Parts: sequence; structure tokens; C-alpha cells
Amino acid sequence: MYQYFDLDDSRFENLVIAICKEILGQGVQGFSVGRDDGRDGEFDGKANLYPSQQQAWDGKVIIQAKWTSGINKHYTDSDFYSEEGKSNLLAKELIKVKSKVENGELNYYMLFANRSLTGGAKPIIINYISEKTGLNPENIAIFGNDDLDYYLSRYPYIVNMENINLEPLNIAPTLNLNSLSEVIGHLSKVFDDKNIGKNLSPIIRTSYEKKNKLNNLTDEMAKQLKKYYMKYVFNIKDFLNDPQNTELLNHYQNTVEEFQFNYILPMQSKLEYFDEIFNDLVKYLTNRDYILATNTRLTRMMVFYMYWNCDIGKSNDDSSE
Repeated sequence: MYQYFDLDDSRFENLVIAICKEILGQGVQGFSVGRDDGRDGEFDGKANLYPSQQQAWDGKVIIQAKWTSGINKHYTDSDFYSEEGKSNLLAKELIKVKSKVENGELNYYMLFANRSLTGGAKPIIINYISEKTGLNPENIAIFGNDDLDYYLSRYPYIVNMENINLEPLNIAPTLNLNSLSEVIGHLSKVFDDKNIGKNLSPIIRTSYEKKNKLNNLTDEMAKQLKKYYMKYVFNIKDFLNDPQNTELLNHYQNTVEEFQFNYILPMQSKLEYFDEIFNDLVKYLTNRDYILATNTRLTRMMVFYMYWNCDIGKSNDDSSE
């Protein structure tokens, strides 16, 4: 993972052009920073690898690179994209793109941004671009931080290019928040307090009391967490186990593994009480992710569920509630 927010417009555009030279071809032409007229780069011809070598794009490609200095910004931030808004950044850019489509100046459109792009948001934004420009959705590609990480792992020489010089993210622990953001984003749309605790069937797991002792969670913290969040655990379990939410369950599993191995276990060797680990984790999540910050209660609730369900922290698999 890299600190893309520490770049600037010029270096980010250089990064994007370098990636495009690999996946489209060396004929990619970049432009100097300034008035870009709806483009930061262009390519005309048959692509090397995009979207695949067998089904490569063939035609005029316009490339746009949108950099932000903000930490953990999202494609879905209202200042960048809003389905109804006209003053956000994307809406303004698409006016220029539409003009080029109408004039026959482009067949394909690529948008890169140093923002998080969740699987749920991607098709929505692509369809939005299609509606605003007249381009077929299959002729539109958008890329976020995870895509940038992927291409830099595939073409590592780009990182050290003189006109890019990208420093790796050295802050530890560094957690990938996209999976949890995906789950919380969907859960926030369906969560209903009226149906809390509807499933009261017993679940085999380490008892809450024993779990707290194993992890050194103080009695008062355990009491408060139980008071505010225990009544929601069955709803969350039902939500994650719904066959329609199989993909979200996979996101959830990715999240708990990320938290357990990259944060919980290392911190348990340093901190005496699990209270500190729980609070620090929630603070970290809501400070660094827009969707989690706007759903703080659900985020804290989900972390509690992970703990209660013995997905994070120490547990004894031979115990039952």
C-alpha cells in the first residue's frame, strides 16, 4: 500500500500514464499539468492487455487522473460523485467527456483516482458515467486505490521512476478498510431496530463471560458493550448468513482476518486491557474511512459482533454459551 495522498497532481498523472503504458501500450500520450480539456492522457489503437489480451479495447481512449490530498477518500464522497448533484467534480468532468463523445474524439474512457472504490459502488458510478456521456458501460473503466496497488505490484519499477518517486506506507498497523466499508454500507440500508434479537436460537461459541476473562476486558466495559450492542448480534448474524449476502460474508471474513492478524494479536502483546484495543480500533476505523465515519454506531456494533462471535480476540472453542 502506498501513500497516494502524499503525491501531487503532476506525480499522480505520471503514475497513471506509466500504468496505462503497460496495460494499453507505449503509444499512450500524457499531457503537461494544466487545463486538460477533459483528458490527462490519450491512446489510439489496440490495447496490450485491457480489459484482457483476448478482448482488448481498440480505438481512441481518453485517460483522466484525479488526485486528492485527502486521506481515505472515497469515490462516493459527495464532493466527487453524487447521482443528483451537478456541482461535484465528476459531473463537471463528464460534460467535457460527453462533448468529446459527440464529436467522435473518443471510444473509451478511463478514470483513475486515489480514492477507495468498493465493489458495490463501481457499477453504479460506471452506469452514471454512461448515462451522462452516452458511452457503453463496457467502454468505461474506473480505478481506485486497490487497483493502483495491484498494478504497482505487477509493475514495481514504476514506484521508483524519477517523476513519481512514490514512498510506501510505513505506518503500522495499516488495515485495508474496503471490505468492512462494503459490509457497513449495505448493512446501513437494511438495518432496522424494530427487529432486534428476532433469532434467539443458541449458538455454540465461547461464553461472553469467559471471552472477557480470556481477553482481559474489564467488567465495566463488558457491561456497557452488552447493554448497547448485545441485542443486535442475531440481526447481524442473520444479515451475514442470508444467501443473498454471500459476497458480503466474504468481505466480512476478509475483514476479521485483517483485524485479527494485523492489529488484534500484535496489540494484545502490548496492551493490558482489551478495552484499549477495542476503542483504539473503532477510533482508527472511523478516522480513516468516510463510510465508517458516517456510520459510527454500526461500525462499533460490528466490531462488538466480531468480538462476541469469537472472530477476533482470544477464544476457547470447547466452551459454549
